[in-house]
Amino acid sequence: MKSTLVETPDYGATGEFEAPSFSRASTVAELARETSLQDPALLSRVLLPGKKFGPYNILGFVAAGGMGEIYAAQRTMSDGKLSRPLALKVISAEYNNDWRVIERFKREARISQAIRSPHVPRVYEYGESEQGHVFMAMDLLNGEELFDLLHRKKHLKLEVLANITLQVLAGLAEIHSRGFVHRDIKPENIYLARRKSGRKIVKILDFGIAKSVEEKSDPILSVAGQIFGTPQYLAPEQAMNPDVDIRADIYSLGVVMYECASGSLPFDRETPYALILAHQNDPVPPLPSSIDHEFAEIIYKALAKDPAYRFQSAAEMAYVLNRWLEETSSVESDDEPPARNPNTPGSAFLMDDVSNAILADLSAELTAALPDIAEEDLSVTSSGRFKRLESTAAAEPEPAPTHTTTPVPSFGAEPVAALPPPEEHPIVRQASQTEPSRMAHAITAGALLLILIAILWSAFF
Repeated sequence: MKSTLVETPDYGATGEFEAPSFSRASTVAELARETSLQDPALLSRVLLPGKKFGPYNILGFVAAGGMGEIYAAQRTMSDGKLSRPLALKVISAEYNNDWRVIERFKREARISQAIRSPHVPRVYEYGESEQGHVFMAMDLLNGEELFDLLHRKKHLKLEVLANITLQVLAGLAEIHSRGFVHRDIKPENIYLARRKSGRKIVKILDFGIAKSVEEKSDPILSVAGQIFGTPQYLAPEQAMNPDVDIRADIYSLGVVMYECASGSLPFDRETPYALILAHQNDPVPPLPSSIDHEFAEIIYKALAKDPAYRFQSAAEMAYVLNRWLEETSSVESDDEPPARNPNTPGSAFLMDDVSNAILADLSAELTAALPDIAEEDLSVTSSGRFKRLESTAAAEPEPAPTHTTTPVPSFGAEPVAALPPPEEHPIVRQASQTEPSRMAHAITAGALLLILIAILWSAFF
């Protein structure tokens, strides 16, 4: 068995997190009943409790994705002791010869290994079994994906969403500082891990399509006619060129915030092609008027189609969001000014009062200062249901629109065909129209001022 032991896991206990839950079914039939798994191929290869996988003792079944399975397991250490329970991700045999799948899996292990953040699950070991199965051992967490929370609760209180987003930004600040772009931020990859205290901490998952910022070509992902990512959350520039910078993650997080605040995606089309075109060309639909206008401004800035108009770093966005959180009162005024048009370049939030030193300190200190998310705080602001694509429940007549998303395997996003870049990007048109307009206003104002001076001169002299 060829493997790299990155870090020796703790013995026995689960650490600061709750004991994880998983299926301990001892037979395939029992597992099928407990989990509703129906795939005969999967059931035939699943590892049941008591089985061995190299130095790992299988404790039970956790989940299955598009490319493999996740088990709860303990590693037998060199002294014969057993580690605490870990998550063992194993690629299915059918992908043993698919070098792109294997490289993406190894990439996730290497990048996760390089990042030391409480908001990124720790990787302990990765490699291949004697049978050629690629595997990775990492933290076994108890909690739920943000996707599942939205599935239950429709949309979140803005204060809860702000706390979750600040933790995502803390993780992204560390990821970006290490020179990587995640490229697949979405609710399925934002995990709310439950501590023993009952409070939660955000973990960013799945680095299978992450890239180095300095890497200008990507042999795994740069395939003619294809892009990798999730169309509902894809930055406009990522559909044209996979060599994006950290601002692509800011855009994807803005889509997540829009969805959590309103209960629907900003763009939800029938095909991946239509979704990509919408992100590139269509105006961002205004958020409901019930959403705090300053909070809406933050989302609009993150969703700017031109990266130059977005927040330029996770630390900058965190500063503005944290300032909103500190200044937000529980009593809302009825005469607050409306939020700006989300499709106008620029933002009401300027960073002139923040020095580079403050931003650097903020990136390093975010994690320690962030509040936990209490279970009782995860409540909805209105009624409604969040539906997956496969849901067949009848639509409710009531208010906020729901949206559909295509489930994506937890082992990475599927490729969709790329589109050629538009001949004229809407932001380019918008910017070119905006600047002359400002100049015209300035000229008009100057002319009026000269006329006024002439009138006053003739009146007095």
